[in-house]
Amino acid sequence: MARGKQPLALDLALPFELSAKPSARKHQLLYAFLQDLLACGHLAPGTRLPSTRTLAQRWGVARGTVELVFEQLALEGCILRRQGAGSVVAPLRPDTLIAANDQGLATLPCPREPVPCASPASMPEVRLQTGVPFIARLADPTLLEQRHLQLAADALAAITESAPHAGDASLRKAIATHIRLYRGIECDVEDIVVTQGIRHTLHFISQWLEKDDAIALEDPGYSWAARMFEQTGRRVICVAVDQAGLDAEQLARHDNVRAVHTTPAHQAPLGICMSVQRRQALLAWAQARDAYIVEDDYDSEYNYACAPLPAIKALDQQDRVLFCGSFNKTLFSGLRLGFAVVPRTLRARFIDWLAATGQTPGIIAQRTVRQYLVHGHYERHLRIARQTYQRRRDLLLERLAAEPGMTVSGEQSGLHFVLWLPDGVSEQAFCERARQRGLVLQPIGLFCRKHTWPAGVLIGYAALTDEQIEAAAQVLVEVYRASLPR
Repeated sequence: MARGKQPLALDLALPFELSAKPSARKHQLLYAFLQDLLACGHLAPGTRLPSTRTLAQRWGVARGTVELVFEQLALEGCILRRQGAGSVVAPLRPDTLIAANDQGLATLPCPREPVPCASPASMPEVRLQTGVPFIARLADPTLLEQRHLQLAADALAAITESAPHAGDASLRKAIATHIRLYRGIECDVEDIVVTQGIRHTLHFISQWLEKDDAIALEDPGYSWAARMFEQTGRRVICVAVDQAGLDAEQLARHDNVRAVHTTPAHQAPLGICMSVQRRQALLAWAQARDAYIVEDDYDSEYNYACAPLPAIKALDQQDRVLFCGSFNKTLFSGLRLGFAVVPRTLRARFIDWLAATGQTPGIIAQRTVRQYLVHGHYERHLRIARQTYQRRRDLLLERLAAEPGMTVSGEQSGLHFVLWLPDGVSEQAFCERARQRGLVLQPIGLFCRKHTWPAGVLIGYAALTDEQIEAAAQVLVEVYRASLPR
Protein backbone atom coordinates (compact mmCIF):
# COMPACT_ATOMS: atom_id res chain seq x y z
CA MET A 1 0.00 0.00 0.00
CA ALA A 2 1.27 3.47 -0.90
CA ARG A 3 2.38 5.69 1.94
CA GLY A 4 -0.11 8.29 3.11
CA LYS A 5 -3.14 8.78 5.28
CA GLN A 6 -5.35 6.45 3.26
CA PRO A 7 -4.92 3.78 0.58
CA LEU A 8 -5.31 4.82 -3.05
CA ALA A 9 -7.78 2.82 -5.11
CA LEU A 10 -6.48 4.25 -8.38
CA ASP A 11 -3.84 2.07 -10.01
CA LEU A 12 -2.00 3.50 -13.01
CA ALA A 13 -0.13 0.79 -14.88
CA LEU A 14 3.24 1.36 -16.50
CA PRO A 15 2.67 2.92 -19.95
CA PHE A 16 3.39 0.41 -22.70
CA GLU A 17 5.69 2.74 -24.61
CA LEU A 18 7.83 3.21 -21.51
CA SER A 19 8.06 -0.49 -20.77
CA ALA A 20 8.70 -1.50 -24.39
CA LYS A 21 11.60 0.84 -25.05
CA PRO A 22 12.94 3.15 -22.34
CA SER A 23 13.41 6.60 -23.79
CA ALA A 24 15.11 9.84 -22.88
CA ARG A 25 11.72 11.47 -23.56
CA LYS A 26 10.11 9.86 -20.54
CA HIS A 27 8.23 12.96 -19.43
CA GLN A 28 6.68 13.33 -22.91
CA LEU A 29 5.54 9.70 -22.94
CA LEU A 30 4.05 9.97 -19.46
CA TYR A 31 2.37 13.26 -20.31
CA ALA A 32 0.77 11.74 -23.42
CA PHE A 33 -0.26 8.65 -21.42
CA LEU A 34 -2.08 10.68 -18.76
CA GLN A 35 -3.65 12.94 -21.38
CA ASP A 36 -5.10 9.86 -23.11
CA LEU A 37 -6.55 8.64 -19.80
CA LEU A 38 -8.13 12.04 -19.24
CA ALA A 39 -9.51 12.25 -22.79
CA CYS A 40 -11.13 8.80 -22.74
CA GLY A 41 -12.71 9.40 -19.32
CA HIS A 42 -10.70 6.75 -17.46
CA LEU A 43 -9.64 9.52 -15.08
CA ALA A 44 -12.99 11.05 -14.21
CA PRO A 45 -13.38 14.60 -12.82
CA GLY A 46 -12.61 14.70 -9.12
CA THR A 47 -10.51 11.52 -9.16
CA ARG A 48 -7.67 11.71 -6.66
CA LEU A 49 -4.32 10.91 -8.26
CA PRO A 50 -1.45 9.01 -6.64
CA SER A 51 1.38 11.15 -5.36
CA THR A 52 4.33 11.87 -7.61
CA ARG A 53 6.50 9.81 -5.25
CA THR A 54 4.17 6.80 -5.58
CA LEU A 55 4.01 7.03 -9.36
CA ALA A 56 7.76 7.50 -9.68
CA GLN A 57 8.33 4.30 -7.70
CA ARG A 58 5.69 2.39 -9.65
CA TRP A 59 6.90 3.51 -13.06
CA GLY A 60 10.62 3.32 -12.28
CA VAL A 61 11.37 6.93 -13.18
CA ALA A 62 12.76 9.89 -11.31
CA ARG A 63 10.28 11.78 -9.16
CA GLY A 64 11.33 14.98 -10.89
CA THR A 65 10.09 13.51 -14.18
CA VAL A 66 6.61 12.90 -12.74
CA GLU A 67 6.65 16.35 -11.10
CA LEU A 68 7.35 17.89 -14.52
CA VAL A 69 4.39 16.03 -16.02
CA PHE A 70 2.05 17.05 -13.17
CA GLU A 71 3.17 20.68 -13.39
CA GLN A 72 2.37 20.70 -17.12
CA LEU A 73 -1.06 19.14 -16.57
CA ALA A 74 -1.80 21.65 -13.82
CA LEU A 75 -0.69 24.54 -16.04
CA GLU A 76 -3.13 23.37 -18.72
CA GLY A 77 -5.94 23.08 -16.19
CA CYS A 78 -6.24 19.28 -16.47
CA ILE A 79 -5.52 18.62 -12.79
CA LEU A 80 -5.70 20.65 -9.59
CA ARG A 81 -2.75 20.55 -7.17
CA ARG A 82 -2.99 21.72 -3.58
CA GLN A 83 -0.13 21.51 -1.14
CA GLY A 84 -0.89 18.93 1.52
CA ALA A 85 -4.06 17.75 -0.25
CA GLY A 86 -2.58 15.98 -3.27
CA SER A 87 -3.70 16.20 -6.88
CA VAL A 88 -7.15 15.59 -8.35
CA VAL A 89 -8.55 15.58 -11.88
CA ALA A 90 -10.09 18.98 -12.67
CA PRO A 91 -13.90 19.07 -12.52
CA LEU A 92 -14.09 20.44 -16.07
CA ARG A 93 -11.99 19.13 -18.94
CA PRO A 94 -10.05 22.11 -20.42
CA ASP A 95 -10.91 21.12 -23.99
CA THR A 96 -14.60 21.53 -23.23
CA LEU A 97 -13.98 25.25 -22.80
CA ILE A 98 -13.13 25.61 -26.48
CA ALA A 99 -15.19 22.78 -28.00
CA ALA A 100 -18.62 23.72 -29.30
CA ASN A 101 -21.49 23.34 -26.85
CA ASP A 102 -24.83 22.18 -28.25
CA GLN A 103 -26.77 22.98 -25.09
CA GLY A 104 -26.72 26.76 -25.46
CA LEU A 105 -25.74 29.51 -23.05
CA ALA A 106 -27.68 32.17 -21.26
CA THR A 107 -27.13 35.57 -22.84
CA LEU A 108 -24.98 38.01 -20.95
CA PRO A 109 -27.10 40.72 -19.34
CA CYS A 110 -25.99 44.27 -19.99
CA PRO A 111 -25.85 46.62 -17.03
CA ARG A 112 -27.72 49.30 -18.96
CA GLU A 113 -29.72 49.61 -22.16
CA PRO A 114 -28.32 51.44 -25.21
CA VAL A 115 -29.80 54.80 -26.14
CA PRO A 116 -29.85 56.51 -29.57
CA CYS A 117 -27.24 59.11 -30.35
CA ALA A 118 -26.87 61.50 -33.27
CA SER A 119 -23.14 61.06 -33.81
CA PRO A 120 -20.38 58.68 -32.68
CA ALA A 121 -17.80 59.65 -30.11
CA SER A 122 -14.54 60.91 -31.56
CA MET A 123 -11.38 59.99 -29.72
CA PRO A 124 -7.92 59.07 -31.02
CA GLU A 125 -7.33 55.36 -31.41
CA VAL A 126 -4.39 53.64 -29.77
CA ARG A 127 -2.45 50.62 -30.96
CA LEU A 128 -2.99 47.37 -29.06
CA GLN A 129 0.16 46.39 -27.18
CA THR A 130 1.34 43.77 -24.77
CA GLY A 131 2.41 44.91 -21.32
CA VAL A 132 0.46 48.20 -21.40
CA PRO A 133 -2.37 48.46 -18.83
CA PHE A 134 -5.16 48.18 -19.93
CA ILE A 135 -4.76 48.15 -23.69
CA ALA A 136 -3.28 44.63 -23.64
CA ARG A 137 -5.98 42.86 -25.65
CA LEU A 138 -3.49 40.61 -27.41
CA ALA A 139 -2.29 37.07 -26.89
CA ASP A 140 0.74 36.92 -24.60
CA PRO A 141 3.67 35.87 -26.86
CA THR A 142 5.69 34.70 -23.85
CA LEU A 143 3.34 31.72 -23.48
CA LEU A 144 4.45 30.24 -26.81
CA GLU A 145 6.78 27.27 -26.69
CA GLN A 146 9.11 28.46 -29.39
CA ARG A 147 10.66 25.05 -29.99
CA HIS A 148 7.32 23.99 -31.47
CA LEU A 149 7.24 26.98 -33.80
CA GLN A 150 10.64 26.34 -35.32
CA LEU A 151 10.67 25.70 -39.04
CA ALA A 152 9.83 22.09 -39.76
CA ALA A 153 11.71 20.10 -42.38
CA ASP A 154 8.78 20.27 -44.80
CA ALA A 155 8.56 24.04 -44.22
CA LEU A 156 12.21 24.45 -45.18
CA ALA A 157 11.70 22.23 -48.20
CA ALA A 158 8.81 24.47 -49.22
CA ILE A 159 11.12 27.46 -49.76
CA THR A 160 11.33 26.53 -53.44
CA GLU A 161 7.55 26.14 -53.73
CA SER A 162 4.79 28.65 -54.28
CA ALA A 163 1.68 28.25 -52.17
CA PRO A 164 -1.58 27.38 -53.96
CA HIS A 165 -3.82 30.43 -54.10
CA ALA A 166 -6.32 28.86 -51.68
CA GLY A 167 -3.50 27.94 -49.30
CA ASP A 168 -1.38 24.90 -48.52
CA ALA A 169 -3.58 21.78 -48.75
CA SER A 170 -2.09 20.13 -45.65
CA LEU A 171 -2.73 23.27 -43.57
CA ARG A 172 -6.30 23.55 -44.85
CA LYS A 173 -6.92 19.93 -43.94
CA ALA A 174 -5.58 20.54 -40.42
CA ILE A 175 -7.77 23.65 -40.05
CA ALA A 176 -10.85 21.72 -41.21
CA THR A 177 -10.16 19.03 -38.61
CA HIS A 178 -9.67 21.61 -35.87
CA ILE A 179 -12.83 23.65 -36.46
CA ARG A 180 -14.90 20.52 -36.97
CA LEU A 181 -13.99 19.48 -33.43
CA TYR A 182 -13.87 22.83 -31.66
CA ARG A 183 -16.46 24.95 -33.51
CA GLY A 184 -18.88 22.23 -34.66
CA ILE A 185 -18.42 23.08 -38.36
CA GLU A 186 -18.66 20.24 -40.86
CA CYS A 187 -16.29 21.12 -43.67
CA ASP A 188 -13.46 19.67 -45.73
CA VAL A 189 -10.27 20.95 -47.29
CA GLU A 190 -12.03 22.44 -50.36
CA ASP A 191 -14.12 24.70 -48.15
CA ILE A 192 -11.08 26.39 -46.54
CA VAL A 193 -9.19 29.38 -47.88
CA VAL A 194 -6.05 30.55 -46.06
CA THR A 195 -5.92 34.31 -45.48
CA GLN A 196 -3.83 36.92 -43.70
CA GLY A 197 -6.50 37.39 -41.04
CA ILE A 198 -9.99 38.81 -40.52
CA ARG A 199 -9.35 42.12 -42.27
CA HIS A 200 -8.10 40.23 -45.31
CA THR A 201 -11.46 38.47 -45.60
CA LEU A 202 -13.35 41.74 -45.09
CA HIS A 203 -11.26 43.32 -47.84
CA PHE A 204 -12.46 40.61 -50.22
CA ILE A 205 -16.09 41.27 -49.22
CA SER A 206 -15.61 44.98 -49.91
CA GLN A 207 -14.41 44.15 -53.44
CA TRP A 208 -17.13 41.55 -54.05
CA LEU A 209 -20.06 43.85 -53.19
CA GLU A 210 -21.77 45.56 -56.11
CA LYS A 211 -22.15 49.34 -56.31
CA ASP A 212 -25.68 49.44 -54.88
CA ASP A 213 -25.10 46.75 -52.24
CA ALA A 214 -24.82 47.65 -48.57
CA ILE A 215 -22.90 45.92 -45.77
CA ALA A 216 -24.41 45.83 -42.27
CA LEU A 217 -22.13 46.17 -39.26
CA GLU A 218 -22.64 45.86 -35.51
CA ASP A 219 -22.89 49.15 -33.65
CA PRO A 220 -20.82 49.38 -31.51
CA GLY A 221 -18.52 47.12 -33.44
CA TYR A 222 -15.21 46.47 -35.12
CA SER A 223 -14.05 49.95 -36.10
CA TRP A 224 -11.59 48.75 -38.74
CA ALA A 225 -14.42 47.06 -40.66
CA ALA A 226 -16.40 50.29 -40.99
CA ARG A 227 -13.30 52.18 -42.02
CA MET A 228 -12.40 49.62 -44.70
CA PHE A 229 -15.85 49.51 -46.29
CA GLU A 230 -16.19 53.27 -46.34
CA GLN A 231 -12.75 53.69 -47.93
CA THR A 232 -13.82 51.36 -50.75
CA GLY A 233 -17.00 53.36 -51.29
CA ARG A 234 -19.44 50.77 -49.93
CA ARG A 235 -22.60 51.80 -48.15
CA VAL A 236 -22.50 50.90 -44.45
CA ILE A 237 -25.60 50.17 -42.38
CA CYS A 238 -25.13 50.35 -38.59
CA VAL A 239 -27.28 47.86 -36.67
CA ALA A 240 -27.69 48.22 -32.91
CA VAL A 241 -26.45 45.58 -30.49
CA ASP A 242 -28.36 44.77 -27.31
CA GLN A 243 -27.94 42.18 -24.54
CA ALA A 244 -28.69 39.31 -26.97
CA GLY A 245 -26.32 40.49 -29.69
CA LEU A 246 -26.99 42.01 -33.10
CA ASP A 247 -30.68 42.90 -33.56
CA ALA A 248 -31.87 40.88 -36.58
CA GLU A 249 -35.28 42.60 -36.61
CA GLN A 250 -33.63 45.98 -37.04
CA LEU A 251 -31.43 44.53 -39.78
CA ALA A 252 -34.53 43.38 -41.69
CA ARG A 253 -35.78 46.99 -41.94
CA HIS A 254 -32.99 47.91 -44.38
CA ASP A 255 -33.03 47.19 -48.12
CA ASN A 256 -30.17 46.15 -50.41
CA VAL A 257 -28.09 44.71 -47.57
CA ARG A 258 -26.08 41.92 -49.20
CA ALA A 259 -23.86 40.98 -46.23
CA VAL A 260 -23.60 41.48 -42.49
CA HIS A 261 -20.47 41.28 -40.35
CA THR A 262 -20.94 39.98 -36.81
CA THR A 263 -18.87 38.77 -33.83
CA PRO A 264 -21.29 36.37 -32.11
CA ALA A 265 -18.91 34.47 -29.80
CA HIS A 266 -17.68 37.51 -27.80
CA GLN A 267 -19.03 40.66 -29.37
CA ALA A 268 -16.38 43.24 -30.16
CA PRO A 269 -16.22 45.31 -28.00
CA LEU A 270 -19.07 44.59 -25.53
CA GLY A 271 -18.25 40.91 -24.91
CA ILE A 272 -21.88 39.75 -25.39
CA CYS A 273 -22.57 36.19 -26.55
CA MET A 274 -25.24 36.22 -29.27
CA SER A 275 -28.29 34.15 -28.29
CA VAL A 276 -29.34 31.05 -30.21
CA GLN A 277 -32.58 32.78 -31.22
CA ARG A 278 -30.66 35.69 -32.75
CA ARG A 279 -28.37 33.29 -34.62
CA GLN A 280 -31.34 31.49 -36.11
CA ALA A 281 -33.05 34.77 -36.98
CA LEU A 282 -29.88 35.94 -38.73
CA LEU A 283 -29.75 32.75 -40.82
CA ALA A 284 -33.42 33.16 -41.76
CA TRP A 285 -32.75 36.77 -42.80
CA ALA A 286 -29.80 35.75 -45.00
CA GLN A 287 -31.81 33.05 -46.76
CA ALA A 288 -34.80 35.33 -47.35
CA ARG A 289 -32.64 38.20 -48.68
CA ASP A 290 -30.14 36.14 -50.70
CA ALA A 291 -27.47 37.64 -48.45
CA TYR A 292 -24.40 36.40 -46.58
CA ILE A 293 -23.28 36.43 -42.96
CA VAL A 294 -19.60 37.14 -42.35
CA GLU A 295 -19.03 35.39 -39.02
CA ASP A 296 -15.95 36.78 -37.29
CA ASP A 297 -15.12 34.15 -34.65
CA TYR A 298 -13.61 36.77 -32.34
CA ASP A 299 -12.31 35.43 -28.99
CA SER A 300 -14.15 32.09 -29.23
CA GLU A 301 -11.02 30.24 -28.05
CA TYR A 302 -11.08 31.73 -24.55
CA ASN A 303 -14.02 30.69 -22.36
CA TYR A 304 -13.70 30.59 -18.59
CA ALA A 305 -16.95 29.04 -17.34
CA CYS A 306 -18.40 26.71 -19.97
CA ALA A 307 -18.06 25.75 -23.61
CA PRO A 308 -19.01 28.31 -26.29
CA LEU A 309 -22.09 27.99 -28.44
CA PRO A 310 -21.52 26.34 -31.83
CA ALA A 311 -20.58 28.77 -34.56
CA ILE A 312 -23.42 30.18 -36.68
CA LYS A 313 -21.74 28.32 -39.55
CA ALA A 314 -22.42 25.05 -37.69
CA LEU A 315 -26.16 25.82 -37.92
CA ASP A 316 -26.00 26.93 -41.56
CA GLN A 317 -28.02 24.58 -43.77
CA GLN A 318 -28.18 26.92 -46.79
CA ASP A 319 -24.46 27.79 -47.12
CA ARG A 320 -25.04 31.44 -46.25
CA VAL A 321 -22.21 31.93 -43.73
CA LEU A 322 -18.63 32.91 -44.50
CA PHE A 323 -16.84 31.89 -41.30
CA CYS A 324 -13.45 33.50 -40.65
CA GLY A 325 -10.86 32.94 -37.94
CA SER A 326 -7.32 34.04 -37.21
CA PHE A 327 -4.18 32.67 -35.59
CA ASN A 328 -3.04 36.24 -34.91
CA LYS A 329 -5.21 36.44 -31.78
CA THR A 330 -4.16 33.06 -30.41
CA LEU A 331 -0.44 32.80 -31.29
CA PHE A 332 0.97 36.29 -31.90
CA SER A 333 -0.29 39.37 -33.71
CA GLY A 334 2.57 39.61 -36.21
CA LEU A 335 1.89 36.16 -37.66
CA ARG A 336 -0.70 37.48 -40.17
CA LEU A 337 -2.30 34.13 -40.86
CA GLY A 338 -5.97 33.26 -40.77
CA PHE A 339 -8.58 31.25 -42.65
CA ALA A 340 -12.12 31.38 -44.00
CA VAL A 341 -14.76 28.71 -44.58
CA VAL A 342 -16.20 30.10 -47.79
CA PRO A 343 -19.66 29.36 -49.26
CA ARG A 344 -19.35 27.47 -52.53
CA THR A 345 -20.98 30.33 -54.50
CA LEU A 346 -18.17 32.70 -53.41
CA ARG A 347 -15.22 30.32 -53.36
CA ALA A 348 -13.97 30.67 -56.95
CA ARG A 349 -14.30 34.46 -56.80
CA PHE A 350 -12.35 34.56 -53.52
CA ILE A 351 -9.51 32.41 -54.86
CA ASP A 352 -9.34 34.39 -58.13
CA TRP A 353 -9.11 37.59 -56.10
CA LEU A 354 -6.22 36.17 -54.07
CA ALA A 355 -4.46 35.16 -57.28
CA ALA A 356 -4.96 38.55 -58.90
CA THR A 357 -3.80 40.54 -55.86
CA GLY A 358 -0.90 38.23 -54.96
CA GLN A 359 -1.99 38.25 -51.31
CA THR A 360 -1.72 34.53 -50.53
CA PRO A 361 0.23 34.13 -47.24
CA GLY A 362 3.79 32.77 -47.46
CA ILE A 363 4.25 29.01 -47.64
CA ILE A 364 6.78 28.84 -44.78
CA ALA A 365 4.38 30.41 -42.29
CA GLN A 366 1.62 28.10 -43.52
CA ARG A 367 3.70 24.94 -43.12
CA THR A 368 4.93 26.02 -39.68
CA VAL A 369 1.40 26.57 -38.38
CA ARG A 370 0.30 23.33 -40.00
CA GLN A 371 2.93 21.47 -37.98
CA TYR A 372 1.75 23.27 -34.84
CA LEU A 373 -1.79 22.04 -35.50
CA VAL A 374 -1.24 18.43 -36.51
CA HIS A 375 1.07 17.62 -33.59
CA GLY A 376 -1.40 18.91 -31.00
CA HIS A 377 0.73 21.88 -29.98
CA TYR A 378 -1.99 24.39 -30.85
CA GLU A 379 -4.66 22.81 -28.62
CA ARG A 380 -2.09 22.48 -25.84
CA HIS A 381 -1.15 26.14 -26.22
CA LEU A 382 -4.82 27.15 -26.04
CA ARG A 383 -5.24 25.20 -22.80
CA ILE A 384 -2.23 26.91 -21.25
CA ALA A 385 -3.27 30.35 -22.51
CA ARG A 386 -6.86 29.98 -21.34
CA GLN A 387 -5.72 28.88 -17.91
CA THR A 388 -3.24 31.79 -17.66
CA TYR A 389 -5.68 34.44 -18.90
CA GLN A 390 -8.40 33.22 -16.53
CA ARG A 391 -6.01 33.50 -13.59
CA ARG A 392 -5.03 37.03 -14.64
CA ARG A 393 -8.68 38.00 -15.10
CA ASP A 394 -9.56 36.63 -11.66
CA LEU A 395 -6.69 38.54 -10.07
CA LEU A 396 -7.80 41.77 -11.71
CA LEU A 397 -11.46 41.31 -10.77
CA GLU A 398 -10.45 40.56 -7.19
CA ARG A 399 -8.47 43.80 -7.00
CA LEU A 400 -11.28 45.85 -8.56
CA ALA A 401 -13.69 44.45 -5.98
CA ALA A 402 -12.00 46.83 -3.52
CA GLU A 403 -14.36 49.47 -4.92
CA PRO A 404 -17.91 48.09 -4.43
CA GLY A 405 -19.50 50.40 -7.01
CA MET A 406 -17.51 49.06 -9.95
CA THR A 407 -19.66 47.20 -12.51
CA VAL A 408 -18.19 45.00 -15.26
CA SER A 409 -19.59 42.80 -18.03
CA GLY A 410 -18.26 40.55 -20.78
CA GLU A 411 -15.78 38.91 -18.40
CA GLN A 412 -16.99 35.34 -19.08
CA SER A 413 -14.63 34.95 -22.04
CA GLY A 414 -12.15 36.74 -24.28
CA LEU A 415 -9.15 38.95 -23.56
CA HIS A 416 -10.97 41.95 -22.09
CA PHE A 417 -14.10 43.06 -20.28
CA VAL A 418 -16.02 46.33 -19.99
CA LEU A 419 -15.89 48.58 -16.92
CA TRP A 420 -19.01 50.75 -16.75
CA LEU A 421 -18.57 54.27 -15.43
CA PRO A 422 -20.82 56.05 -12.90
CA ASP A 423 -23.70 58.13 -14.21
CA GLY A 424 -22.57 61.57 -15.29
CA VAL A 425 -18.89 60.62 -15.74
CA SER A 426 -17.42 61.50 -19.14
CA GLU A 427 -15.49 58.78 -20.96
CA GLN A 428 -13.02 61.34 -22.30
CA ALA A 429 -12.37 62.83 -18.87
CA PHE A 430 -12.00 59.41 -17.26
CA CYS A 431 -9.58 58.18 -19.95
CA GLU A 432 -7.52 61.37 -19.70
CA ARG A 433 -7.31 61.08 -15.92
CA ALA A 434 -6.21 57.45 -16.32
CA ARG A 435 -3.64 58.45 -18.95
CA GLN A 436 -2.07 60.90 -16.55
CA ARG A 437 -1.60 57.98 -14.14
CA GLY A 438 -0.01 55.72 -16.79
CA LEU A 439 -3.08 53.73 -17.90
CA VAL A 440 -4.27 53.46 -21.51
CA LEU A 441 -8.03 52.94 -21.84
CA GLN A 442 -10.37 52.74 -24.82
CA PRO A 443 -13.90 54.11 -24.35
CA ILE A 444 -16.98 52.31 -25.66
CA GLY A 445 -17.82 55.48 -27.59
CA LEU A 446 -14.78 54.89 -29.78
CA PHE A 447 -16.56 51.88 -31.30
CA CYS A 448 -19.99 53.53 -31.75
CA ARG A 449 -21.23 55.20 -34.92
CA LYS A 450 -25.01 55.74 -35.05
CA HIS A 451 -25.83 54.39 -31.60
CA THR A 452 -24.11 54.70 -28.26
CA TRP A 453 -24.03 53.07 -24.87
CA PRO A 454 -23.66 54.49 -21.37
CA ALA A 455 -20.10 55.46 -20.55
CA GLY A 456 -17.69 52.56 -20.24
CA VAL A 457 -14.10 51.57 -21.00
CA LEU A 458 -12.38 48.39 -22.18
CA ILE A 459 -10.07 46.63 -19.75
CA GLY A 460 -7.55 44.34 -21.46
CA TYR A 461 -5.60 42.01 -19.20
CA ALA A 462 -4.33 39.00 -21.18
CA ALA A 463 -0.84 40.29 -21.99
CA LEU A 464 -0.04 41.71 -18.54
CA THR A 465 2.07 40.17 -15.80
CA ASP A 466 0.66 39.63 -12.31
CA GLU A 467 2.81 42.49 -11.05
CA GLN A 468 1.47 44.84 -13.72
CA ILE A 469 -2.11 43.83 -12.90
CA GLU A 470 -1.58 44.40 -9.16
CA ALA A 471 -0.13 47.87 -9.64
CA ALA A 472 -2.44 49.01 -12.45
CA ALA A 473 -5.59 47.77 -10.69
CA GLN A 474 -4.79 49.93 -7.68
CA VAL A 475 -4.34 52.97 -9.92
CA LEU A 476 -7.60 52.21 -11.76
CA VAL A 477 -9.51 52.01 -8.47
CA GLU A 478 -8.05 55.36 -7.42
CA VAL A 479 -8.97 56.96 -10.76
CA TYR A 480 -12.49 55.57 -10.46
CA ARG A 481 -12.91 56.92 -6.93
CA ALA A 482 -11.60 60.32 -7.97
CA SER A 483 -14.14 60.42 -10.82
CA LEU A 484 -17.21 59.80 -8.66
CA PRO A 485 -19.62 62.75 -8.51
CA ARG A 486 -19.02 64.68 -5.32
